[in-house]
Amino acid sequence: MEQAGQARYASNTVIAGELLELKGRKALDIGCGDGKFTRFLARSGAATTGIDVNPVPLARARIKAAEEKLAIDFIEAHGEDMPFGDASFDVVVFSNSLHHVAPDMMDRAMGEAARVLKPGGLLYVMEPVAEGPYFEATRLINDEREVRNKARAAIAASGPHGLAQIKEVMFQALRTWDSFDEFAAEQAERGEKRRKVLAEHGEAMRTLFEDTARRENGRLAFDQVFRVNLLRRR
Repeated sequence: MEQAGQARYASNTVIAGELLELKGRKALDIGCGDGKFTRFLARSGAATTGIDVNPVPLARARIKAAEEKLAIDFIEAHGEDMPFGDASFDVVVFSNSLHHVAPDMMDRAMGEAARVLKPGGLLYVMEPVAEGPYFEATRLINDEREVRNKARAAIAASGPHGLAQIKEVMFQALRTWDSFDEFAAEQAERGEKRRKVLAEHGEAMRTLFEDTARRENGRLAFDQVFRVNLLRRR
């Protein structure tokens, strides 16, 4: 396995563009949400399918794809039980989604990804890392250390599914907000659980957020660390 050195500033799409040959390939985005990364796959020339368990972001994904005139097949489905035949895709992607699979289903989801991959096909897994300034500043509202570590363990244990890891890349992305209030409003839109945390611990979160941030052009700035694992189906 090839290891990355010092994490560089990049983006998920930049790293994927470097690691994946997409033009003319069949690609599947598991846990696609509103389809931002799925649209990147399609724009890169792949015949693309996106799946998600939540119909609400899928509806947004279809609208946005239509606005960009991209022919993407969006399907409501679970990553651990996918409605596709064996060896259906050249590229399969978990983009910030594997850690959202139920912990006891992550290994099964990796197995499903391997099943629908053609021999020699690539599995691209991008996950946020539970460390660094952004994680520390937001851990009171979104401490996903346990599930992210379980996702990493599922990747490491995927050999019996016929997957061989060929590359690991670390990168960091800059995230900025005008204020803690802007960040809090964004988090509140993500559901009742986060609104409750904000109501109970808002001031402690504000202090941690503002003390951890650095100032860039008048904004509160953080580096968020990500890890990409690239695996090949044997």
